[in-house]
Amino acid sequence: MTNFVIGVDGGGSKTEAVILDEKGLELGRWRGDSSSNFHLVGKQGALDALIASMQGAARAAGVDLARAAAVVWALAGAGRPEEARMMRALQAELLPDTPGVVVTDALAALAGGVGARYGVVVIAGTGMIAYGEDGAGASARAGGWGHLLDDGSGYAIAMNALRAIVRAEDGGDLPTLLSERIRDALGLPSSQNLIHWLYAPERKVSEIAGLAPLALDAAQAGDLIATDIAVAAAEALAARGEAVARRLGLHEKPSFPLVLAGGLLTEHAFFRAIVVQAIRTRLPGARPRLPRYDAARGAGLLALEMLGWKREPVQEIPEAGEDVWTSEQRNLLTNDLDTRSTLELAGLMHIEDKRAVAAVRPTLPAVAATIDAIAARMKEGGRLIYVGAGTSGRLGVLDASECPPTFNTDPDQVVGVIAGGRRALTEAVEEAEDNPEDGARAMQELAIGPRDSVVGIAASGRTPFVMGALAEARRRGALTVALICNLPAPMAEMADHVLAPLVGPEVITGSTRLKAGTAQKLILNMLSTGVMVRLGKTYGNLMVDVQQLNAKLQVRARRIVAQACDIDENAAAAALRASGGDVKVAIVSVLLGCSPAEARRRLQRAGGNVRLAIDDDSGG
Repeated sequence: MTNFVIGVDGGGSKTEAVILDEKGLELGRWRGDSSSNFHLVGKQGALDALIASMQGAARAAGVDLARAAAVVWALAGAGRPEEARMMRALQAELLPDTPGVVVTDALAALAGGVGARYGVVVIAGTGMIAYGEDGAGASARAGGWGHLLDDGSGYAIAMNALRAIVRAEDGGDLPTLLSERIRDALGLPSSQNLIHWLYAPERKVSEIAGLAPLALDAAQAGDLIATDIAVAAAEALAARGEAVARRLGLHEKPSFPLVLAGGLLTEHAFFRAIVVQAIRTRLPGARPRLPRYDAARGAGLLALEMLGWKREPVQEIPEAGEDVWTSEQRNLLTNDLDTRSTLELAGLMHIEDKRAVAAVRPTLPAVAATIDAIAARMKEGGRLIYVGAGTSGRLGVLDASECPPTFNTDPDQVVGVIAGGRRALTEAVEEAEDNPEDGARAMQELAIGPRDSVVGIAASGRTPFVMGALAEARRRGALTVALICNLPAPMAEMADHVLAPLVGPEVITGSTRLKAGTAQKLILNMLSTGVMVRLGKTYGNLMVDVQQLNAKLQVRARRIVAQACDIDENAAAAALRASGGDVKVAIVSVLLGCSPAEARRRLQRAGGNVRLAIDDDSGG
């Protein structure tokens, strides 16, 4: 018999071994249904599963294990150095004359999936992990923290399904198909019996994770609660894949392979499609694919690599249609929207709205930096200018128009510019967005200068009117910001700050007034509010620059003074009268026990900032 190698893939619910000859041809294979994750079954349990699988594969191949030229165990729960060393010691005791290594199962999945150590693999089975290598020796991982900590895994999906059942049972959530389907699968007469099943001492993690396909089936059948669970899992897996790609710099590549492995992704087409869509939203260059070979064979290929064997990576072929940015792609969850019940329609929109909110979170550091940069310029007398077309333009005008009544700003201090002018606020003037010269002209008419900040708003990231405005603003030395919902995008290349909540395909294809508009509005709220707080327009969370233009706002002003000074509203009204109706003066005079005139002097020295005026030690 010529040289042969052993590859083993060990997970949370199975252990599989293959025997490969020196050319990479498979000679034998054996799969056992026992876990070899020592965190779950202990060292002896893991060793028993590994021995059984290797012996089974050796019998199928007709070889003697002791004569193997190399062995690789690719094990869940052995991805960290100390774990790998412990399992390698067991491996050396079992096969003392055979060179071997112990690696994470994710590496074997990547090697088998692509045929080389390049790209990213996302695995979702009982557990989950994302792993990648850049082809030059660097590697990165995310997830793989175990069933209690990871999200996106079979165990996490199953537990979320069980929690949904009990919420529905308690009347705290919508009814769900999950209740009946999981009860029937487990042979339980009622949801109350879930307690005994779940908390039984003999209950295995793999048995709980085994309920995940039922939840995904319910999602495919249109159940809203199950769909919400499936979407959350898909987003979690996509986020881990993105984290790995970014650490390796692969997100900047025009394309790279991303392997989808593990039973939930290889065997459930509906869930796989949701995950692919989430991945492509975050990583346009990713080329998701099913594994070329499974992880057991991948482990065998790694064993051959120990002997000097090399395999060229499979060339990735871009798929048709991938040049369409994500906000223009079809949403897989709503392909049959017109056939859904009204409740399902509203529920699907709610699920997608949650995605829009979640997409804002990764942008928060960039939002914070943008707020500080804008505030610094406005302290020097600069302006905040929003520029957009269609929905994006209307959102900018709306946010700008709210600043004077909320923060007592001059109408010229925060300005909204919309392609097509005022008519476009109430009518569709779609053609107005196509002329970059009009955008540039709008900046010229506003005499934009170095102290100003111009925020270009466009879901696509490529609206000509907005691009023209940003280019002119940048030429004039202004701070430029791109608020977009797609990457890569031309606007991202021409702005000092890029705010890109990647919301993905819309409920109605291309209708970016929905998720994209929601995310843009949330970020505009943060920009204007954050800047005004930094300019001293609030004291704590109190709106101390409020304009008292109607009875409601007069009541609010009294309440603000009362809350800021811990006095009753009658005393607050008296303080306001003494201060000429100025909320800030009233607060400072009451808190410091000084005259309104002294309070005004302090506020002037503090640039209108109440807190600084109170802390001013320079006296009168």
